[in-house]
Amino acid sequence: MKEYLKAQIKTNETIINNMFNSDELDRFAKSDFRWADNRSKRFRQKQVKKGEIYQFEFGKNYIPEMSYEHRGLVIGVKLKLLYVLPIFTYDPIKHPDVCHPVDYPESKSDLYLLKSSEFSFISHDSVLKLNDIRTVSVNRILYQQNGRIPPNSDTYRQIETLALQKYFPAFYHDYIQNLQTLKETIEKLEKITSDIKTVENQNKYLMTQICLLEKQLKQKEQRSSKTFL
Repeated sequence: MKEYLKAQIKTNETIINNMFNSDELDRFAKSDFRWADNRSKRFRQKQVKKGEIYQFEFGKNYIPEMSYEHRGLVIGVKLKLLYVLPIFTYDPIKHPDVCHPVDYPESKSDLYLLKSSEFSFISHDSVLKLNDIRTVSVNRILYQQNGRIPPNSDTYRQIETLALQKYFPAFYHDYIQNLQTLKETIEKLEKITSDIKTVENQNKYLMTQICLLEKQLKQKEQRSSKTFL
């Protein structure tokens, strides 16, 4: 307890010295209260699925990690742990480089633009932080947002692919190379299969011709034999 009180005094001194604004102090306090209220609670029983959007309490973290309350896209579920890509408000001045399949297809940015005109669950343009996958407890969920990005949609697949590229570039490169090798192998196999079928059809035709010739030859031999008699 003594060590805890010392840490709290140091924290308070840090807050005062850094002159946090009222908004951050409010979020700071809410984060602590939520942690205190939820740390020993039983896990939520709600079933969470990939592609769903939730409001999360990410807690206090170091810059540039995501902190406090934000939306997040669930891209993986493992028991009571969720793998989440944070979502926050898009600011063209703060975020001059973003990627988007239509507007900015060549961008290599870590931020994926979610336009409000394309997604019903956001009221203003937002960005998805591709390079900051968070592993969080289901108890960090505050509430579920309306809307969802279906995992079988082109948008979700692109987001998942981009995140994979950001985290495991060497693996992704090998994966693409293996896919290309597999594609070429399948094409070769299909050609070989097609050639085999062609040869089989030719063999069938030749066998038919041989049988026909044998039959004609036999008939000719029979006629010759009768003539000789």
